[in-house]
Amino acid sequence: MNLVELTSKRLDAEPFTTSDVIAENVGLSHRSLKRTITNHKNRLEHFGKMRTTFTPLSSGQTSVSYQLNERQAMLLFFYLSNTPQVEEFQERLVNQFSSMKRALIEQQAKYELGKVLNKSLATAIKESRIDMHGYEYSTFQRLIYKMALGVSISDLKKARDIKRGELITHYLSADEAQATALIRQRVNTLLDVGMNYQEIKQALSIKGVIYHIQLSLPAKAATR
Repeated sequence: MNLVELTSKRLDAEPFTTSDVIAENVGLSHRSLKRTITNHKNRLEHFGKMRTTFTPLSSGQTSVSYQLNERQAMLLFFYLSNTPQVEEFQERLVNQFSSMKRALIEQQAKYELGKVLNKSLATAIKESRIDMHGYEYSTFQRLIYKMALGVSISDLKKARDIKRGELITHYLSADEAQATALIRQRVNTLLDVGMNYQEIKQALSIKGVIYHIQLSLPAKAATR
């Protein structure tokens, strides 16, 4: 069971858990736990503003729950009875927060590496003197994502709701960032030895896609 989620798919996302998850795992009713949160809300919000989520129910009513970051969740445990069930859940929650933070750190590290490689790609393209009427960098970027992840840039943006002007790299997992970095390095190398675009495309196709991903696209949104 996922006890911890992320506020978004971006690199700057924050891990959080919810009041309904906590209530279910500590043996309290959600209403009772929310009452405890409300009673101590001012102190809990010393560690940031708590978000509220509203979920429509089949009965026509709306379920309200709170999102708590790690420090808020740990403080909340001080206001709960120290039962074996609470202690066991707190340990599991701490472990999941730690795992999520490690994954984010790794993702951010891959992003920083990608920034360096993007800069060197631009330099390699410029030095290659390949002329695509000003579209050299964007053309190579499309090729890199296709060979790294098996999807087009436009489909990736649609599936992850990446707004115009936002960087795609902010929305890549660590594995996806690593795959694009590897292809980018290969392109840099092939540019350095004097290959043109078509030769590079053919060379990359020999090994195929590195890390094929599946996207959930809105209806009629897929592109070829």
